[in-house]
Amino acid sequence: MNFKQKIGYMFIGCLFTTAGYIIASLGGNVSTAQQDEQVIDKIVCRELEIVNNAGKPVVDIFAFEDGGFMGVRNNAGKRVAGIFAYKDDGSMSVLNNAGKTVVSIRTTEDGGLMRVSNNAENTCVTIAAYKDGGIMGVSNNAENTCVSIGATEDGGGLGVYNKSENTVIGIRATKDGGFMEVRNNAAKPVVNIGADKNDNGFIQTYNGRWRTH
Repeated sequence: MNFKQKIGYMFIGCLFTTAGYIIASLGGNVSTAQQDEQVIDKIVCRELEIVNNAGKPVVDIFAFEDGGFMGVRNNAGKRVAGIFAYKDDGSMSVLNNAGKTVVSIRTTEDGGLMRVSNNAENTCVTIAAYKDGGIMGVSNNAENTCVSIGATEDGGGLGVYNKSENTVIGIRATKDGGFMEVRNNAAKPVVNIGADKNDNGFIQTYNGRWRTH
């Protein structure tokens, strides 16, 4: 074997040795990566499911034709929250353990709408945004509105209703000041209190006829 052949074999041996070190190093990195926490910059998929230690789904995310959905479940596998994205708007709902929706929020043409319900899914509180302001209504278990608060161009208004949803007290801000009206259960006005643009106030009571005080 001449000198050039010896050099060639030595060079090939060095290549094999270097390759062995590289493979061993890569193998060590894979083992370390499995043990250490990994940070992934981006995940792209059409559906994602996250399970707990028992293998039950607790979060599921997927896309559909007009948007997407994300659901959250408790340890028993019952859905307790959901977020929807639609073509033109979105919504979010929170459910109790019986699967009844107790809170729902969604967008509307003028803003947003939120409903809070009891365990029987009867709406108890409604909050909405409109073009000129907003309104909040509180209802009883029969879903009859008992109190409403709203905003208008001139200010705000408050209404108190009986179980038949007849107004018994109405308060509102006007262009000139304020006005309050008290009615009986038959929804007939019996007391009016107000202010006019001349800084004058008045009280009217009804007892067969109106009397201004």
